[in-house]
Amino acid sequence: MSERTTPSRLQSGIYDLGYRLYDGERLGRTYAVVSLFTYSLRAVFGLGRSWVAKVFAMGLALILLLPSFVILAIAAVTPEEVELRLNYFDFIGLGLVGIILALFGAVTAPELIGRDERHQTLALYFSRALSRSDYVTAKLGALVCGIFFVMMTPQLLLLLGNAVATEQIVDYLRENVDELPLIVASSALTGLMFGSLTMAIACQTARRAWATGAVIIYFAMATALGSILLETVSGDDAGYLLLISPVAILQGSVYWIFDDPLPFTSDARQAGLDSLYYLLAAAVYTLVSIGIVYRRYWRMAV
Repeated sequence: MSERTTPSRLQSGIYDLGYRLYDGERLGRTYAVVSLFTYSLRAVFGLGRSWVAKVFAMGLALILLLPSFVILAIAAVTPEEVELRLNYFDFIGLGLVGIILALFGAVTAPELIGRDERHQTLALYFSRALSRSDYVTAKLGALVCGIFFVMMTPQLLLLLGNAVATEQIVDYLRENVDELPLIVASSALTGLMFGSLTMAIACQTARRAWATGAVIIYFAMATALGSILLETVSGDDAGYLLLISPVAILQGSVYWIFDDPLPFTSDARQAGLDSLYYLLAAAVYTLVSIGIVYRRYWRMAV
């Protein structure tokens, strides 16, 4: 039998493995938040992700750009004596825009936040300079900015299309420069409301398919229910029931920003509400949704 090894015969020593403390520049918490925001904003448009994610995100964004491209094409072949116009609020007020934005949020929001929870990387984020509030701010800010750019770009192209349709492009742009604050305000409102609402729904589950389906179902049911209640419920206060529809709220709010009457065929016009109510409803939707997202991550165990 071999001799049994005892603790006294074990060899011990101190080994220099070459580890040393980091003595370089520490970029800090702000840099971490900005880096996460930049990475998330790229992910909104599918950059750095699979080709499937790129197709869905970029495809929906291009659908919103198509009317602007059509206007530019028509302006390029239309004789100068023919005056071409397309109002920005007419473009935003279309119900199709709200549906596309809901689909855009349904595709991007679950990917932004659900992937970290599925891969169990939240503990790594929160163990560093980032706090839970920093994480939510960066992710939510990226989605809001993504929708903001998606909405602002077509409006700027429409402004250019209207300018190209005139004889004096520079003069037209100079005379209509006051439209730019309205374009920025309407795009910011759209980004804040739809970005926060879609993320508030998507953050309730880490499963991407469930989160995407939940966002689509909510928008479809809320929009349809608002229209049904408006048609079936009688009384002076029946119009307020339409305020459960995020698409109708967006439409009424944008028309209020541009100070233009609502289309006669729209539910928002038939409700007979002052446009200011839609803006207030959009603010409530946004604040409640942001609160839901922050509360979700404050209470999450990782």
